[in-house]
Amino acid sequence: MRYKFACEYNGSAFSGWQAQLNGKTVQNELEMAFSTVLRQKINVVGAGRTDAGVHARGQVAHFDFEGAELNCKALEKSVNAISDENVCIRGLEPCPSDFHARYSAKERYYQYVLCTEPMVLGRELAWQCNCKLNAGLMEEEAKTFLGRHDFNAFSIPRNDGKSTICDITMFRLSVVGAYCNTPLLHTWHIRGNRFLHKQVRSMVGLLFDVGRGRFEPGAVARILSGEFIGERTWAPAQGLTLESVDY
Repeated sequence: MRYKFACEYNGSAFSGWQAQLNGKTVQNELEMAFSTVLRQKINVVGAGRTDAGVHARGQVAHFDFEGAELNCKALEKSVNAISDENVCIRGLEPCPSDFHARYSAKERYYQYVLCTEPMVLGRELAWQCNCKLNAGLMEEEAKTFLGRHDFNAFSIPRNDGKSTICDITMFRLSVVGAYCNTPLLHTWHIRGNRFLHKQVRSMVGLLFDVGRGRFEPGAVARILSGEFIGERTWAPAQGLTLESVDY
């Protein structure tokens, strides 16, 4: 029988989602916990293979279990009790046998947080860039990302023969908090059907370069057209969170 659940984790404690022979990963941690409690080898499949340092508030995963129907509430409690303190699961429930956490997903929603002033609380979930940014300029530039494009230039190529075409349905900026009338947190809200390896961090990094005046407006369009405009900033992992996955 197949089961699905939501998963939250602090990516700073892991070498990414995907299981590795060397390195502590979220997938390894959950598979070990489920296998220990259920006394059978459990393989966990996630909706997104987040990189090292990237967080999740709404990762979705599934697994198959051979045996009688599980007590989901009891299992959820047991898994959380023995898992690393930086990861937890919730909403464990049976699902159709053809449900697939990754391939059944219709859209993924990420947030990327930049902090433009020194801060302490919450800084582990943000890129503390500590510089002045032109929010209006960045938001206007981000509109070019909307729609269907080949985002190969905004990724680390895996050379696996898979498509690099993605549909971006939202790329919006919100600015909150202030010290002495100075914006504190710049949060990007990004939705798309799929994302390539390090794509979100690449896109946010370019918008950061535009916002601080390193590149002129129109940089996104030039790169999407295949033009090389120079070395760009890659936003660090700690500011990125997978917020939810829609099915």
